[in-house]
Amino acid sequence: MKKPANWARYLLAKRLRDGSIAYYWSPHKRDYLAGCPMRREALGLDYAASLERANLLNQHLDAWRQGREAPKELDHRPDFGSLRWLVERYKRSRAWEKVSERSREGYERAFDIVLDHKTKAGAELGELPATAMSARAADKLYLALQKSTRVERRLRQANICMIRMARAWDAVQRLYPKIVPQQNPFRGIELDHGKGTTRPATRDEAYALHDALVAAGEQHLAAVPLICFEWHQRPENVLAGHLAWTDYRPAERPNAVRILHHKTGELCLLPLSDKDGPLFPELTAYLDGLERIGVPIVLLKPLRKKSSPARPFKLRDARARVRRAAKKAGLPMYLTLAACRHGGLTELGDADLTEQGVMALSGHRTPEAARLYVKRTETQRVTAARKRRVWVESGSNDERSEAESQNSAAAEKSE
Repeated sequence: MKKPANWARYLLAKRLRDGSIAYYWSPHKRDYLAGCPMRREALGLDYAASLERANLLNQHLDAWRQGREAPKELDHRPDFGSLRWLVERYKRSRAWEKVSERSREGYERAFDIVLDHKTKAGAELGELPATAMSARAADKLYLALQKSTRVERRLRQANICMIRMARAWDAVQRLYPKIVPQQNPFRGIELDHGKGTTRPATRDEAYALHDALVAAGEQHLAAVPLICFEWHQRPENVLAGHLAWTDYRPAERPNAVRILHHKTGELCLLPLSDKDGPLFPELTAYLDGLERIGVPIVLLKPLRKKSSPARPFKLRDARARVRRAAKKAGLPMYLTLAACRHGGLTELGDADLTEQGVMALSGHRTPEAARLYVKRTETQRVTAARKRRVWVESGSNDERSEAESQNSAAAEKSE
């Protein structure tokens, strides 16, 4: 075929069996032998897009030839315009600065799952240019990420991956409108959600799980159900070692514990007793007798190497140990560390605390967030019904009826 006047260097055209023309970029073999990291690349069927990509690749090739190494700047790498470049550019943008340190690990994990996903051709998804990602491809990716050998569907993981990629796409598209398409393929996906919610543990169940872990020889891990239930700490924060002995009965406040809720950043100085006695007698008694093997309260004590220091639990390992202990004790499957925290928060509702009181203990910043954890229970319904009955029997209902009658008579007279 006759090449147009604006034909790019190293741009090749190949006619396919169906008559369409596919474009490729293929530099000289001598560049490979000289150590050039750039390789032959399929550019697709669109001539204009292929031409633009080929010219960009030629610029990178020329820069490598001049310095015999590719420039170190992100936008001069051979994978410029790919999904992997898009994610890396997002992590160097101002939008990434607004992501908290606590959340960045989850973002990184979601990005890795997407970028390392294998296509049918065997390539990693991160190697593909952003222009190759369509809405239909995003839907297929979403369904593929739900598949798992351990559970029926990994809905939460797949949802997080789509949400994180959509956010990265929006941030980079604003900065590179000519490289990243305006149509975000990760937006508008119909996300699936599981119907189940965390069932809150009762006080008896939380303490039963504590006893089961003690019986299993997990003395330090046994503190976690009580801490989650009584002090409303998130299990992952306790297991990571964020609650330290320096927070428990500090020198300046020996009758309190410092609770930092890492998700919200709220610091609560929680009293351990008042004039009427201890507020958490079972938990404080257990902690006062617990061996201190490091700065964090909850640590994994080494069994074989006595010289090895104690280390924080890995979340997956801790969950497995809890599950084994609970199963051996005949406790229900839903009884987890997270269920203990939900149960402690629900107990605040059973105690008829105000929303302000719940937030003061839970560390939530808004009433809406706190309400998600205070599950509605029969105890709360009985309390509400009893208050209503007291109001009825007090005669307040008769007073209201009399007032309404007087208002109606006055209205008729005025008419």
